Amino acid sequence: MVIIALPTEEERLELLVSRIKKLATYYKIADDVCPAKIANLTGNFTEDELCRLVRDAASGAVYRVTVVGCPEGLQVSQIDFILALHAIKPRFGVQEEDLRQVMSFGFMFYEKLNEFLLTPRKGLDCQLIEGAPKSGITTVAAQLALESRYPFVKFISSADFLGLSDDEKCHKIRNILKDAYVSTRSCVIFDDLERILDYDVLGKRCSRRILQMLTNVLRKQPPRGHDLLILCTSNRRHVLQDMGLLSVFTSIRHVPNLSTSDHIMAVMKASKRFEPDELRQIEVSIKGHHISMGIKQLLDLITWVNPLKPDRRPLKFLEKMAEAMGWG
Repeated sequence: MVIIALPTEEERLELLVSRIKKLATYYKIADDVCPAKIANLTGNFTEDELCRLVRDAASGAVYRVTVVGCPEGLQVSQIDFILALHAIKPRFGVQEEDLRQVMSFGFMFYEKLNEFLLTPRKGLDCQLIEGAPKSGITTVAAQLALESRYPFVKFISSADFLGLSDDEKCHKIRNILKDAYVSTRSCVIFDDLERILDYDVLGKRCSRRILQMLTNVLRKQPPRGHDLLILCTSNRRHVLQDMGLLSVFTSIRHVPNLSTSDHIMAVMKASKRFEPDELRQIEVSIKGHHISMGIKQLLDLITWVNPLKPDRRPLKFLEKMAEAMGWG
């Protein structure tokens, strides 16, 4: 397999200096432009993307002068490069917007955090994050990917494969891994693994072709000198076990449901949606009750009751929670 190499920081600096020098033929370059800093900020940029960065910086300077106005006249400054950098989404970069989107409620730190702090292994590190529906496994995977600080992060959900044949799905997964091998440090998330495998709950069957291909992919070592972190999420650990997939994972992380009133109250206080009196009323009412609730389920409930008036929120919240928990 031929691996496309991304330019090193030294090579990026050399290319940027050359392009900025050519740009100076047509534009005045401000004294604050620092190619070394730009090179440092453009990890995982291809040569084409670096050239586009220089062109976009020049275009941004023209727009700034003609529309906003600038007392110094037309010149390309460091801020033009920074703005252009933020506007470009490198092919081999981090899908930060996608990760933030699946973390719509953010990430709430609570007890046992150290169990989820990530120190990826060298070479291949394949981890399974499993838990009940609405337990927050996707958010945990996204947070771990962000904390890894890897320059390449790709998020793949079952929705990305809708309408594709088994051959097309296999081809797409291979291309994603091929891109991951380009960066020396990459992270790929396979969200809702059993759905990617086309698991049929009623027939208890999955796509054998995709299963065989994924089994090989999750075991395949990246090229020498490359680190690859693969995070898979699943609500059906027993299904993956029946498929013989569990053995390919380096580690398995269980994301538990909220199980005590303290858990519930910690999330509710962190949400900042309730007044102190409301929180006290809810805390007194749920003490001593059996609780097993996914954090996503609780956050959905908080969002649902939030538009109500404060004098109605606690009662409606408790009614819905009692219904969900079967308190009667």
